[in-house]
Amino acid sequence: MKATRRDFIKSAGIATGAIAAFPTIIPSGVLGADAPSKVLNLACVGVGGMGGSHIKQLKGRSNVRIRAVADVDAVFAQNAANTINRQYGNKDCKIFGDFREVTRDKDIDLITVATPDHWHALPAIDAIRHGKDVYVEKPLTLTIREGQVLVSELRKHNRIGQTGTQQRSTEKFHFAAELIRNGRFGKIGHIDVLIPANNMFVGAEWKPEPVPVGLDYDFWLGPAPYAPYTSQRTHYQFRYILDVAGGQTTNWGAHYLDIAQWALGMDESGPVEIDGHGVFPTSGLFTAPTRVDVRYKYANGVTMRMRTRTDGVYDGNIIFYGDKGTLNVSRRKLVADPAALLNEKIGDGEVRLYNSRDHFANWIECCQTRQKPVSDLAIGHKTTNLCNIGNIVMLLQRKLKWDPVKEVFDGDQMANRMLQRSMRGPWSLA
Repeated sequence: MKATRRDFIKSAGIATGAIAAFPTIIPSGVLGADAPSKVLNLACVGVGGMGGSHIKQLKGRSNVRIRAVADVDAVFAQNAANTINRQYGNKDCKIFGDFREVTRDKDIDLITVATPDHWHALPAIDAIRHGKDVYVEKPLTLTIREGQVLVSELRKHNRIGQTGTQQRSTEKFHFAAELIRNGRFGKIGHIDVLIPANNMFVGAEWKPEPVPVGLDYDFWLGPAPYAPYTSQRTHYQFRYILDVAGGQTTNWGAHYLDIAQWALGMDESGPVEIDGHGVFPTSGLFTAPTRVDVRYKYANGVTMRMRTRTDGVYDGNIIFYGDKGTLNVSRRKLVADPAALLNEKIGDGEVRLYNSRDHFANWIECCQTRQKPVSDLAIGHKTTNLCNIGNIVMLLQRKLKWDPVKEVFDGDQMANRMLQRSMRGPWSLA
């Protein structure tokens, strides 16, 4: 039953291709009162924990109407539909087990995807190919190749896609990124990113269990390798199994590495060197690292280190070290040294970053105006690349050189094989 680092490496496929479609920054104020007023029909794919949060945030909005839900767990799907029907005072919400019932429904305009990580790309790609705009939770994809195809299809079909890195739509992180971009802390030399430790554990002993009534477990596995069912594998705890997710490296790393990329002006790029190590389970169900320590280096000399925090706080934070001061920002705080730098104002002639204060509202408005949202999928792809190459370097335990344009490792065939994974049939990216 035990999965090892060697098993994960052996399961990797051959990476092919790259994309060169990058987002543009839309100045604050471009979107607004002139947006069309049509009410858009929305369906939610994956309605468990995060999907339930999506429904809570979307069901009361006047410019969207949730018409359907899709989930392989019938209990989750029914509970979600009940919530939606109570909101609208009817029994109209449709329930499906197969996401294709909504991604291919001509009456649906928008799709949200809040499935386990290994199921992010395929529903989103199918929705895009069938004319839908999409909101896809972070981490955007399980592999770098999935992200390449997803962004390529988004551009090919002229759709709108938002990544669920919602920290870009909060005032605190927006202000911090603008301060860094406008040099208030001087030249940035180093960045520390701290992410939480794992908050779930499964011991060495676990047993296969009968699949519960209402759960289509084979569909839940989908493109992932076959594994026997246990209640500890699915729903939230999938996050710590490398066959279907990337641990806290991709879970929390996606949020804070995203802010680092934004503040550095690297939304279209990334680091050129990466090194690090992780502490991996040696037995039990979980295979994602319990401790991470990854170091990135950019072409301009900036270094960044992402590691597991040890203070027990279940949050991340990011610390920028410049030659004029230090800036520490998280969801809980914004601290500067010298403190007076937080009184700085960004002038009209300075760099002004995309201004969003509501991640879903920004996405919906952009679906109406056809502008790119604050966390366009191409941005999310570049951020997710940092997460995925972080896991790859910890698995291989050697320094790697990364080409952020071609999205390949320089001179390392084994690492490049890990840019994608084979999919269990009948699923594929084609």
